[in-house]
Amino acid sequence: MEARELLPLGSTTAQTVDVRLILATNQDLKEMVSEGSFREDFYYRIFVYPIAMPPLRERKEDILPIAYHFLEQFNRSLGKNITGFDSNAVNKLSQYDWPGNVRQLRNAIERAVILCDKELIGLRELPFTDDVEQLIERVPSTNEELKRIKKEIRQKAVGEVEKNFVINALALNNWNVTQAAKKVGLQRPNFQNLMKKHGIKLQQSDKSSKEKKPDSSRKVE
Repeated sequence: MEARELLPLGSTTAQTVDVRLILATNQDLKEMVSEGSFREDFYYRIFVYPIAMPPLRERKEDILPIAYHFLEQFNRSLGKNITGFDSNAVNKLSQYDWPGNVRQLRNAIERAVILCDKELIGLRELPFTDDVEQLIERVPSTNEELKRIKKEIRQKAVGEVEKNFVINALALNNWNVTQAAKKVGLQRPNFQNLMKKHGIKLQQSDKSSKEKKPDSSRKVE
């Protein structure tokens, strides 16, 4: 790094390179050095001009521009034409703390684009609908109401887990239903039943059976 030279594998002659190294981490390197888990000499070689990037919860003005960036990206890759977010979704996106930062926001927008079958993304398509939270906050006045609320909470929580399970399997397998079902250990019909249950629809490509893109107008057959 200091000499700006590298030795290609199998070569005996060093080559000069003109590069700029940009490194990123979510760890406290200075603390790691003091603990002995990060080399001090390497720390001072890379710690030339540090830039601290605050988490999303400390720069909420960046949330919507980033969300629209991902919306445009997933519109292209998933064959959708969603124009934006409704007012409720905008408020929720802006107010949420995003403990997983940009990666969590990206995943949330991808999921919303998959599920959305209208012009604007609403709370229904976002992964943090307040249904369960509202149920939890309700104080039942009778034992029968308590039983009903507990049943609703279980159903809604299980439903969210199932929906995320299916979407994640599809995303990890290039939207191939057969491959996704096999990967998670389900028969294709059972996997498709989960897709239908949660309104997840894909479009089979006319050119290749390997890739399927989400489409709100046609179900997978």
